[in-house]
Amino acid sequence: MAWHNGVKVTALWSNHERSNAWGYIDGGWRKFEDDHDDACTNFAILTAHAKAGNRNVNARIESNRLKEIYVW
Repeated sequence: MAWHNGVKVTALWSNHERSNAWGYIDGGWRKFEDDHDDACTNFAILTAHAKAGNRNVNARIESNRLKEIYVW
């Protein structure tokens, strides 16, 4: 488990495939956890909010997947 604290979301990407969304967080592309469609959707909403407001985030990333995020 790796926490990346006080970092920025600088880019977002998704396409038409089911639960296929990514964010550029702390210098790398991170796939949003997609075990559940709602989780992927919620990560997309939170990261878009963080990016639009230039807000810091604390993100838990495992195996290059975003598992948990806090937006400040």
